[in-house]
Amino acid sequence: MIISFLILNKFSIETTKLKLDMYYTLRTLIPEIYENKNPRLPHMKKVADKNYVIPLPKITKEGYRVTILKPTDDNPDNFDPYDFFGHCYNIIEIRIQEDIPFGDVLVYDFQFFKKGHILKMTPISVKKSVIVLEKVFSNRVKAIHFINTPSYIDILLAILRPLLKPKLNKRLHVHQKSDAILKCISKDILPKDYGGDELSLFELNELWKNKLSEYQDRFDALDKMRTNEKLRPTPLVNDEILGFHGNFKKLNVD
Repeated sequence: MIISFLILNKFSIETTKLKLDMYYTLRTLIPEIYENKNPRLPHMKKVADKNYVIPLPKITKEGYRVTILKPTDDNPDNFDPYDFFGHCYNIIEIRIQEDIPFGDVLVYDFQFFKKGHILKMTPISVKKSVIVLEKVFSNRVKAIHFINTPSYIDILLAILRPLLKPKLNKRLHVHQKSDAILKCISKDILPKDYGGDELSLFELNELWKNKLSEYQDRFDALDKMRTNEKLRPTPLVNDEILGFHGNFKKLNVD
């Protein structure tokens, strides 16, 4: 784990210490994303079936890993944003153990997203996911692509953009159709679903579900890992991201 974080943070010892601290601390401070998210739980197995979070097998010529994120259930009643975010970070947990590319490209496919899905992604739930991304993994993200975006994607963007740091905001690209991604990512990397040469999303998802099972011991161990903030020598200082500490539920987003 330490070696992985050192590589991810360009061997900066101080940055690595901070990221490792946040890696464990946020499991305590943001339980909505981490508690009851073990892949072996029945509801999380359903999440893995219906929500594709798939790091593609081949890397780009720049050495970046492309990850496709695509909920496939068009019924908003079956969508829980915290379960979805939890599944995303379960996949990232595996990648920390075995995959260290030069960067990440995230592709969010909104084909089956209804307005009801987006309305469930409240400012607080999105903020908490962004906290984890920026406090632990932000140095990896080189581009974010939204594809198959509906007209009401503006609702989500109005929540998301103010929460992202300027660097990530500049790397967020919105496309109405899926074929636009072929202009950004090589065909040989993309799944058949997008006109690429790789296995289909369904086939790749089955492989990743098997990998989640292979790491079951790790997820069981993580269930027990929490920090005791009372023992921290210096209390966490509120900042633009951890400003929720102690009063997060009072967060307002215009």
